[in-house]
Amino acid sequence: MPQLPLEPIRQAVNSGEFDRAQFLWNQCAAGLAEELRTGSLSAARLSEVRELVEWSRLVVLCERAHMQDQLNSLHVAGEYELDVPPSAHCLVEASF
Repeated sequence: MPQLPLEPIRQAVNSGEFDRAQFLWNQCAAGLAEELRTGSLSAARLSEVRELVEWSRLVVLCERAHMQDQLNSLHVAGEYELDVPPSAHCLVEASF
C-alpha cells in the first residue's frame, strides 16, 4: 500500500471540511497501520504525521473556540430580546 499524501488532510482541516478531514485521517491511520505491519514505517513518516496531528489539533481547537464565541454572542444578544422564550437562552460551555 503506497503512502497516502498528508496535504489533502491539511487542506480539508484548513478549509473547515472536518468530515472530509476525518475520512482522510481514517485512511491515513489505516495506511500507517499497514506500514507498521509490514515494517516500512519510518521515523521521518511518523514525525511528519505527528506534526500534522499537532497542527490539526490547534486548528480544530481554534475553530471550536470561535464557534463557542459565536454561540455565546447569540446568548448575550438573546438576553436583550423580550419575546425570546427562556428555554432559548442557554450558554455553551467547553473546557480545553
